[in-house]
Amino acid sequence: MMEELKLGVFELTDCGGCALNILFLYEKLFDLLEFYEITEFHMATSLSEGNHYDVALVTGTVSTQRDLNLLKEARNHSEYLIALGTCATHGSVQGSVELPIREKLKAVYGDGGNPMRALDSKPVVEYVAVDFALPGCPYDKEEVYQVLMDIAKGIEPVRKDYPVCLECKLNEYECVLVKRGLPCLGPITYGGCKAVCVRSGLGCIGCRGPLPGEVNPASEYEILKSLGYDDEYIVRKFKTFARWEP
Repeated sequence: MMEELKLGVFELTDCGGCALNILFLYEKLFDLLEFYEITEFHMATSLSEGNHYDVALVTGTVSTQRDLNLLKEARNHSEYLIALGTCATHGSVQGSVELPIREKLKAVYGDGGNPMRALDSKPVVEYVAVDFALPGCPYDKEEVYQVLMDIAKGIEPVRKDYPVCLECKLNEYECVLVKRGLPCLGPITYGGCKAVCVRSGLGCIGCRGPLPGEVNPASEYEILKSLGYDDEYIVRKFKTFARWEP
């Protein structure tokens, strides 16, 4: 019988949904427990038994000094670190707040006010090297299950490097951007969600973060402009899940 891998789940600043999504694996969570011993996971247990992790999952953004300290601890004590969820991979909602945060705090607390030791919210990937990044707000829990099972079996997880548009085409979904003029960020957003919004007749809101590389955000911007959406609306759409200007 193979020795169980040590798994730690570390939660930085976020809504808590990414950590909760792991518990929503339900029966499949018990499948994972055949391969992993969870030694750090505040949402599931108050026990903290590990100082070394074979795999560490980190959710949320670095928004306080506490977050930064916890992230460095996770990175320094883990063999394989996964940035889990769009907060960790792209910054998500709190990462899109106009900076610097100290000016916002000053307006509320006065010159000396920073009681939370707040930092400008940034994704995990801007502070430490990560071994795998799995975006989504929330991510597909089946995805994290497959990633953890692959690692347990010595298989490098598959990195998705295509836009949501590809999933629409594979599933023969109608293009809501072209056919219906709905705002859709599918052409410039990381795939992997099975185009669930488009399948429901809605436009992609970009919750998996912008896909780098060969995508063309300038073209997306011009398409939305041609459909009658104004600059303020388009910029707000672009920045909802990442600090990214069109």
